[in-house]
Amino acid sequence: MSKIYFSSLHVNGMNINNVYSLVKSSIEIATPVQSYLGEIINAALNQMTINNQNFGQQINKNQKSEFTDNLQPLDKNRNATAAEINRTVIFYKKGSDEIKKAFAQKLKLFLTPYWDAATLPLNTKTGIFSEMAGKYNSNPELTEAARALGIDLKFTALETQNNAFDVMYKSRNDEASEHKISGSSLKPAVVESYNTFCIVVEQVVNLTPNEHIIALFYKLDDYRKKYHAMQGGKEIPPAPESK
Repeated sequence: MSKIYFSSLHVNGMNINNVYSLVKSSIEIATPVQSYLGEIINAALNQMTINNQNFGQQINKNQKSEFTDNLQPLDKNRNATAAEINRTVIFYKKGSDEIKKAFAQKLKLFLTPYWDAATLPLNTKTGIFSEMAGKYNSNPELTEAARALGIDLKFTALETQNNAFDVMYKSRNDEASEHKISGSSLKPAVVESYNTFCIVVEQVVNLTPNEHIIALFYKLDDYRKKYHAMQGGKEIPPAPESK
């Protein structure tokens, strides 16, 4: 078997919200197949989970102190709009109208990476919703599908609400918030445990792989490419192989 390696990602250079989200997503895709991963990977996974849980609690505590009465309704509004879009898509996807079902399936496929965006930390959520809006607006097939299901105005509303949140958050809280939470003493431990986890997965997938570890490797690498792009990097080709 040819050797495979993770795509490059400077995790330590990411902001704390994105570090937390990356690690959280990695934990969520690894946990269901934990029984197939072996002792070494599981040891790294367990330590990463503990570190990230503590990290998330600290982030939430600090962000709540900055989460003013003006920001809270804006965040609730965009969450509610995103949830309504999701509900409508599922409704028509399960319906008997074949035309609308086809449109709903197209939108569900597009929305899958963003489905749980409302649960992410504030800054990460804003970036994810912005990315979603940009891809939606640039794809005529998606806008046509949304119109057919009567949710095109919901997509517009979500973009507007997200932009409004972003403007207010940055203007009123970014400088103070970044100063306060970017110095978190827990970030280095999370970054180190994530890097250790990836190193172990990479070693095992090249030495003693099974189908679950291989699948996990590629899912983890997809997240690395996504966050690399969010850092301003170019699209990364599939994980490199060497023979």
